Amino acid sequence: MNDSQNLLNLKEVSQLLKINPEVLRRWLRNGKLKGIKVGSDWRVYYSDLRIFLNGPLPVSSEPNAPQTLDNAPKMCIRFPKWLEFSGLPLYFNETYGPETWPIFKKLIELDFEAGKPVDRKIKLNIPEISEMVGYDQDIVDNLIRALSQSGYITITKEKSASYFSIVTPIRTPKIILDIEYSKGGVKGAPESALDNACLRRFLEI
Repeated sequence: MNDSQNLLNLKEVSQLLKINPEVLRRWLRNGKLKGIKVGSDWRVYYSDLRIFLNGPLPVSSEPNAPQTLDNAPKMCIRFPKWLEFSGLPLYFNETYGPETWPIFKKLIELDFEAGKPVDRKIKLNIPEISEMVGYDQDIVDNLIRALSQSGYITITKEKSASYFSIVTPIRTPKIILDIEYSKGGVKGAPESALDNACLRRFLEI
């Protein structure tokens, strides 16, 4: 049985996600987390924890490995909710123009999709980003340069390709400690909230 099929008990899930078991039980009851009821307790498949973990599950490194749910192209995107309530969208709008926030948000999503690349460098594909956000390539290129010049991202060139990295911790007008838990922040949240990999990803240096 591979790791993605392993059944974990709540203690193991709690240690893995750094989340209180009572919070996990509540998530299991309301369907936020998938699980199997075993007597009076719960069991959770490791594969069902992917959305809470930082990056995909380990997959085969074989170049011709068969396509599975674990190594297939990502079908959904992830984004830390607290950034939308951090004041950054308004700041970008007023400073660089209304197209800036959607572009930066897309870079965040691409960072999540990449999992844990070396040095957090992700290939910069201006035409593809332009298609995703619906803006002209010149607009995307100019605003990505502006984000780089203002220190929100770094751009590096290797051979014939360019790569971007999100500069962390991300500078925001409002810090995550002042953002309510219901809006993705940690104000009023359980003590373990900051242990969540989704939150830590853009808070750590």
